[in-house]
Amino acid sequence: MRLLAFSAIAILVIFATGYLLVSAFSRPALPKLPGNVIDIRADMGGFDVQKIRVKVGQPVTIRLTSLDNSHHTDGGGKHQWAVDELNASVIAPPEGSNTITFTPARVGEFVFYCDICCGGRANPTMQGKIIVES
Repeated sequence: MRLLAFSAIAILVIFATGYLLVSAFSRPALPKLPGNVIDIRADMGGFDVQKIRVKVGQPVTIRLTSLDNSHHTDGGGKHQWAVDELNASVIAPPEGSNTITFTPARVGEFVFYCDICCGGRANPTMQGKIIVES
């Protein structure tokens, strides 16, 4: 009887631990947004997208998600996505998302970057290219 009770408790603890670990490390899916939405995730390792292609004159929404938490010592977990030539900049809070919608007015290749942390513009993993095509 003791062995049966111990086994039941052990199995319960294992399943509870697994459930808590999965819920702690999984992220809920982001809600769908209308239009041309480009999802970009950033953490101290850089952006998960290095190249973006968009059309001139067509609105585009960038949804930036920071994967870092507020206890991060460099930047407090915030990340930025900015393109000077397109007058576009958005900052995502720690473990959160933020969006910016803009309409590229000219064709060209432009650098996007994060200048909040991680070495700023000098860090090659915290920058990429946005290519605006006709």
